[in-house]
Amino acid sequence: MTSEQACPIWDGPPSAQDVAEVGQPCDSPRAGGCFVLMPDGAACLQKRLLTDRQRANLSYRIYRHNLDYRLFDDRTSGERPIVVDQEWVENNRDRTPSASERMLTFLRELIRCDDAGRESHEGLQRAAGGCRHGNDLKELRLYALDRGWLRGGGLDPDTPSFPHPGLIDLDLGARILVEEYLGAQDHKKQAFVAMWFAPCMEEVYDLAFAPAIEAAGYEPVRIDRKEFLGKVDDEILAEIRKAKFVVADFTTDKEAGVRGGIYYEAGFAQGLGLPVIHTCLSGLCEVLHFDTSHINHLFWENTEDLRRRLQTRIEATVGRGPYGDRTD
Repeated sequence: MTSEQACPIWDGPPSAQDVAEVGQPCDSPRAGGCFVLMPDGAACLQKRLLTDRQRANLSYRIYRHNLDYRLFDDRTSGERPIVVDQEWVENNRDRTPSASERMLTFLRELIRCDDAGRESHEGLQRAAGGCRHGNDLKELRLYALDRGWLRGGGLDPDTPSFPHPGLIDLDLGARILVEEYLGAQDHKKQAFVAMWFAPCMEEVYDLAFAPAIEAAGYEPVRIDRKEFLGKVDDEILAEIRKAKFVVADFTTDKEAGVRGGIYYEAGFAQGLGLPVIHTCLSGLCEVLHFDTSHINHLFWENTEDLRRRLQTRIEATVGRGPYGDRTD
C-alpha cells in the first residue's frame, strides 16, 4: 500500500467484490501497520457502519499485534500479519482500551522509534494511542509532557514533526513506567481452562485447548490435572487470580445439564476484570443460559477448528504470551 492509497479503515475500504478471496495485503500507519484485508472484512469496514471510536479500537488492536510480533522490526522473519475479516472486526471494534493502556502503548511507540533512531510516524502514534482524531493525540502528548515523561525543549506539540529524535527527549521515567508495566504483565503467564471434565472432552483438551493456549504463548491450567492440598474451590479461585485470562467452554449434553461451575468460574474471572473467552461445541446454542447467551461465543466444529480459532482469538484478545518465542 503506497502513501497515495486510501487507508481501508479510515478512508474507506475497497468493495468486497474487489478484494481477492485470499485477501488483500495492506500497510497503513494510521491503521496500525500491516494487515490482510478479507472480502467480508471490507464489507464490515464501510464508514457508515463504524464510529470513529470503533475505527480507533481496530487500529489499536492491529498496532498491538504488529508490536507483539515485531512486525515493525526490519530483522523480523516469518511475518504474521493480522487477518481482518468479519469475525475479527466484530470481536474487536468495541474493545476500547483503557486510558492507561493507550498512554503506555503510545509511550512504547515513542521508545521503539527513539531506540532505533527514527522519527515516529504520526499515524502510528495515533494507532498506538487508540486516537480517534488529532485532539486525542494532542491530549496524550500534553499529558506525557506534563508528567515529565517527555521533554520537548519548548517544541510546540501541534507541529507536524513532534516528536522527532533530534528535538524530543524521552525521560527515564517513561522507560521505567513502561518496563514496570511489561514486567507486571509477564508475571501472568497462565490461562485457566474451565470446562466439562467428561471422558469425551479429554481429547478436546489435549488436541485443542492446551495446544492453542501454548501456541499463543501461555501455560494452560486445568484444575483436575493439578496437584494441590486443601479445598478444590479455594484452589480454583487461586488459579484464576493468577491467570492472564480464562477460557470457559460450555459444552455439555442434555443428560449432564448446564455446567454451573463453569458459569461461576467465568463470572468470578469477569469480576476480577480478566478477559474470558467463551467457547462451546457448535449446535448447542440452546444449552447456554439466557443470561450469557448474548455473549460472543466461539462455536467450534472439531478439535482442529477449535485449536486454530482459539489461538487466533487469544492473540486478538490478550496478545502473545511470554512463552510465544519458545521453540521446544
